Parts: sequence; C-alpha cells; structure tokens
Amino acid sequence: MYLSEIAKLINGELVGEDVYIEKISEWDKAEEKDLIFVFDLDDIEVAKKTRAKAMVIPSGGSSSKPHIKVENPKLAMAKLLKYFDWRVYPKDVHPTVIIGEGVQLGDDVGIAPYTVIGNNVKIGKGSKIFSGVIIGNNVEIGENCIIYPRVTIYDHCHIGNRVIIHAGCSIGVDGFGYIWNGEEHYKIPHIGKVVIEDGVEIGGNTVIERATLGETRIGKGTKIGSLIIIGHNVRIGENCVIVSQSGIAGSSKLGNNVIMAGQSGVSDHVKVGNNVTILAKSGVIKDIPDNMVVSGFPARPHKEEMRVQAIMRRLPEIWEEIKRLRDKLG
Repeated sequence: MYLSEIAKLINGELVGEDVYIEKISEWDKAEEKDLIFVFDLDDIEVAKKTRAKAMVIPSGGSSSKPHIKVENPKLAMAKLLKYFDWRVYPKDVHPTVIIGEGVQLGDDVGIAPYTVIGNNVKIGKGSKIFSGVIIGNNVEIGENCIIYPRVTIYDHCHIGNRVIIHAGCSIGVDGFGYIWNGEEHYKIPHIGKVVIEDGVEIGGNTVIERATLGETRIGKGTKIGSLIIIGHNVRIGENCVIVSQSGIAGSSKLGNNVIMAGQSGVSDHVKVGNNVTILAKSGVIKDIPDNMVVSGFPARPHKEEMRVQAIMRRLPEIWEEIKRLRDKLG
C-alpha cells in the first residue's frame, strides 16, 4: 500500500514523497520497497543508512527519507502488522469435521479438517477453528475467536469474544486434587467449569484447570504466555500479564493489572492485589496488597529483597571479618 494509506491507518503525519510499500522489514534485511520502524529518536540517523524506502519515526524526529511521524511507533507497528498478515484462516466447515447434535454455528465460522465438536456447542460468528481441535459438550465459544491446532476444550467451558488460544492448550482439565483416605490418594471430582472472558489470549501448551465447584475465571483482556499452569478455582482479574513458565496454584486470586514475570509462582489460597508486579522466579506464598513490586522466595518487597541479596553476596567477606574479630577476642 502507499505510505499515505499507512499514515491514515496509524494516525500519523506523512512527510515527503508518497511511495509504495511492499512489506514491513527489519533494519538489516530491508529492501528498496520496504518500511521500517524507528522507536527512539537517537536511532534515526542509523536507520537512514538502511536500504528501506521509508520509515515510521517518533514525533519530533526528522529524516531525508519519506517518513511518518507518530506518537508511539511500537503501537503504530502493532496496528499495522495485521494488514500485512500472511496467515491463512479456515473459511468454511471442512467435510472431515465431526459435529455433534444441537451445534450452533454463527455466520462466517471456519473449521479446519479433523476437528471434533461435541453436543450442544455454540460457536459465534467469525470464529476460526484450526485442525485437530477437540471441543467437548456444552461449550460456548464467542465471536471472532481463533483456536489454533490441537487445542482441547473440555465440557462446560465458556470462551468469550475475541479470544485467541494457541496450539496445544488444554482448557478445563481436572484440578490436581486428592485426599488421603488411609490407603490411597482419593481423587476429588471436579465438576465446575472454566470461564474465559473477552479479549484473552493464551499461549501454546498452557493448561487451565476446571473448578472443583463453581468456576475458574480468566478476566477480560488478560494475556497468558506459553507453558503456564493455572489451577482449579483460580480467579484472575482484568488486563493481567502472565509470562511463560509461571504457575498459579488452586483457589488463588489475582486482582486487575497484575504482572507475573517468567517462572514466577503463586501458592494456593493466596490473594494478590491490583497493580502488583511479581518479578521473575519469585514465589508468592502469602497475600500481597495492591500496588506492590515483589521478588525473591518467599516474595517480599523488591527493595527489601535487593538489600537481602546485597548482604548475601557479601557473606564471605562478612564471615572473614567475624573470624578476625573472634581471633582478637581470644
């Protein structure tokens, strides 16, 4: 498309010639009809030396090349990339799809080969289901969802609108719950459900367990990475970010706008407040109030943890000093 068209899509100001753009590119691989994005003003001079035909730059910058000025180049790139998306989505229902009784499909639903859909399933208009997906009985999937290959959605799960679930996820598996009866670990039946609200995205091979009773709920706009386990009866608020290889044990609650960095964990029956950031590899074993940044194990306020780590690094030096003082005291 032409640079003027791109400027309209990203609400930018076009400066220079209205050139034709074939694709968006990385700097070092840019060709003569490509567009690149510059996120920092200090990088504009370096970007000008690439082969790219045009640039998107921060407001306040300038360039001899044709360019578009925007307030937030990263956000502009995110908005533009969907217009250059090369992925092909299912357009209709393939003949190999197995469909149960009482299934309701909205307009423009696409279902790829070898998918199995149980009884009394509802799939909203515009949703796309890729190959090998298994959808259980009494499942409801909203509008404009994307379910990638080999996802399994167990019975009685509810998926909202505009939800994206990546390959290999399991939604609604039994929670990890057992009681020792004196002879064996007796399984606790899990007869609740999973509710995933609008605008949630779930990364590959993530597992979300169904509730024992009631529901496991993922709040609107929350983004969940790959290789994550979310336990039974967990409630996650709105617009949270859960980064890959994290885990949340059963019956814990996360408020709104919580960030869990990679490989962090929350113990069972813990309440994490709103606007909390849990840094990488931290272990939360007790309630965290609103607006905290925590780290370490057990997780504590980050500044306190940094002081502890600083002291720990000095332990050999401190120990030598203790020995010298002991020797002086005889």
